[in-house]
Amino acid sequence: MKRLLTVLVLLVVLLAAGAGWYVYSKQPTRQGQVELRNLQGSVTVRYDERGVPHIRAENETDLYRALGYVHAQDRLFQMEAMRRLARGELAEVLGPKLLDTDKLFRSLRIRERAASYVASLDKQSPAWKALKAYLDGINQYQDSHAAPIEFDVLGIPKRPFTAEDSISVAGYMAYSFAAAFRTEPLLTYVRDQLGTDYLNVFDLDWQPKGVLASQQGGAARPLPVSTGRTSTPSPA
Repeated sequence: MKRLLTVLVLLVVLLAAGAGWYVYSKQPTRQGQVELRNLQGSVTVRYDERGVPHIRAENETDLYRALGYVHAQDRLFQMEAMRRLARGELAEVLGPKLLDTDKLFRSLRIRERAASYVASLDKQSPAWKALKAYLDGINQYQDSHAAPIEFDVLGIPKRPFTAEDSISVAGYMAYSFAAAFRTEPLLTYVRDQLGTDYLNVFDLDWQPKGVLASQQGGAARPLPVSTGRTSTPSPA
């Protein structure tokens, strides 16, 4: 019995040590020095008490490369999920329930637009060089560190981040910020089927002739400023 208990205790200790090492290997680095390839000068990253990184670099290219590295260190799974959402690839790792979501985003043709946009970019422009440095920082981190726990749980393979991925995410953000894509069709249906009076329940400051219709005296009305539920005139 003593030997059996000793073996069990050793197994528990080993399992606890293995679990601790596994979790520790996933943690971001907040102190010390990191070797980052392709830097032209020295870069320092300081984390404040809220965990927000503050980056100082001698040139913009180094700054964007360090930003990519830090971004990947803190947000790699979120970045992976965002690019898969934008490009209609979520069902590959989250299952068939996400097929409709993938179909929606593929129907928006964000993937195709991202590819054509990247092909048209001036590869000598500062913006392109900044993007390539940022992506290099992301991929250097990914190549040299263990994947986040979510990657292991969902069986997500590592793959490099590309310019098309970044532009696709920008396309998704543009879509997600455009609330009119979701609200305008519904409100138009309510107006056409039930009449404009029914729009009053939404407290939208409905302007049947448009917000630029002239007031008495010929002065144009100011554009309304959306507050989420109501609209109020902006200061003249």
